[in-house]
Amino acid sequence: MSAATNPQTKIMSAPVAAPRPVATPRPSASVFARALDLLSSVRFGVALLVLLAAACMVGMLIMQVNVEGFAKYYAELSPSQKLLYGSLGFFDIYHSWYFDAMLVVLSLNIVLSSIDRFPGAWTYVSRKKLDASAHWLRGQEQHAALSVEGGDAGEVAGRVSAACESLKLKARVTEKKGKTFVFGERGAWNRLGAYAVHVALLVIFAGGFLTAQ
Repeated sequence: MSAATNPQTKIMSAPVAAPRPVATPRPSASVFARALDLLSSVRFGVALLVLLAAACMVGMLIMQVNVEGFAKYYAELSPSQKLLYGSLGFFDIYHSWYFDAMLVVLSLNIVLSSIDRFPGAWTYVSRKKLDASAHWLRGQEQHAALSVEGGDAGEVAGRVSAACESLKLKARVTEKKGKTFVFGERGAWNRLGAYAVHVALLVIFAGGFLTAQ
């Protein structure tokens, strides 16, 4: 987004990105609220995915009880291996209680995190921030300011708009309170792509859980 002013035209720009909400600490959060925060945490979901991947790796390295040739494989194991693998449920890990529990908790994490973050993503797609103050632009992680000699705000805005379009950005020029703004973006709908992945994961988890019963 860019803002242009007269008489000496100044341009301030920042990448098209939704403002990051500042998390305010809650001094006396309840146990239930903390549990919800944990369940909707992206880091918690990633940790669960790593644990699920590790469990699947165990299932690939250790022959499962329903695979042909398991009896011969089991007979070749040492007594300590039989005891350890059997007590941990490694011979039928995909039907173990902890594998099902991880699937359920991860599914809950996906649902809660989607509910928590979807409104912000949808607002960014449906309600564009076509104007911004100089203070807001300076507060962005990436921003730049430059001065252009000569030309009015409309001419400079046209040049900025053309530069945006050369970068495959969809440019929109607006005016507000005597200031001209150029808003450029592309791939806005990509912000919703994660939710399609979430739905696909939930379908896969549901199918795996039902077929494992």
